This record gives sequence, structure tokens and C-alpha cells, in this order.
Amino acid sequence: MADDLVLSLPQARRLAVRSQYLAGPEPATGIDGMRQVLRGLRVLQIDPVNVVARSHLLVLWSRLGGFDRDDLDTLRWRERWLFEYWAHAASIVLTEDYPIHRAMMRAYSVTVESPQKRDWLAANEEFRRYVLNLLRDSGPLPGDAIEDRSAVGWVSTGWTNGRNVERMLDILWKQVSG
Repeated sequence: MADDLVLSLPQARRLAVRSQYLAGPEPATGIDGMRQVLRGLRVLQIDPVNVVARSHLLVLWSRLGGFDRDDLDTLRWRERWLFEYWAHAASIVLTEDYPIHRAMMRAYSVTVESPQKRDWLAANEEFRRYVLNLLRDSGPLPGDAIEDRSAVGWVSTGWTNGRNVERMLDILWKQVSG
């Protein structure tokens, strides 16, 4: 077995910056460069805030410069080389890393964060199947394209009160669906 690798703090910093494609040789161009960067990063956090641009697009731009957004769509929707999941936050992750995320998906499908969510999900099993079938047949849809067929409404004191479609999508997004 090899000896432990010892790095100075400046060497470790350089390695971290280079590994994130923020310095060093530029990645390839086009979709191959995007794959190269994404393989290095493993996760792109999605943030709905759009001051300059969506965060995942800014991350790619900072590594690739100008890039074709259609390449990202190709990797996500046509090739399914990427998928969206709740990694540490809403994220785009590599499909080859699915086995890593699947353990969390299975754990979530068993524990489902709270008794309130578990009870609500159990009461809305038919609604859950409707949403899954609709998405399977239609592909990605915006939330407002999904009819609210919940048997029991989601109740909370916050902004999610009565937002049954959004609650269902959130729960399904975090778990393996069978």
C-alpha cells in the first residue's frame, strides 16, 4: 500500500481550486467540456433565484465561459446523463451517481420526515399514483399543469398550506417511487 500523501496548505488549496476547474488547463469545448466539468463537480446546486442567471448556469459559465444551454438540456432530458435530486439541496447530479443517491431515496421513502407527511401521503395514495402516471406518460411538467386530485389537503401554518401538488412533487422528488 502506498504511503499517505502529505500536502502543504498552499498545495491543498491549489488542488482544490484546480479540481473545481477554477484554474489550470481549460476543459474541452462543447458538450465534452461540459461533461468533463460535471464529472469533476459531481453536483450542481439549483437555486430558483435568478438575479444574474440561475446558479447552476453561473457555475458552468465560470468554468466553461460561453456555453450552449442546449448541451445541458441534452444531458438532462435527452441523454438522461444528469437528473435532478435533493443531494444536499436541490441539485443536478450525474446519473452514474444514482446508486449513491438511491440509498437516501430509499431511506426517505421509509421515514418520510414527519408523521404529518406520512399520514398525508397515506391518505393521498391515489393522488400519488396519478402524479407518477402523468409524469411517466407526459414527461417533465410544471406544477400548474398537474391537477390537484388530493383526497386530503396539505395543512400548514406556512406558505405550503393547501399547496397539494407542490407537496406531492416534493415528496416524490426525494424518494424512489415504486
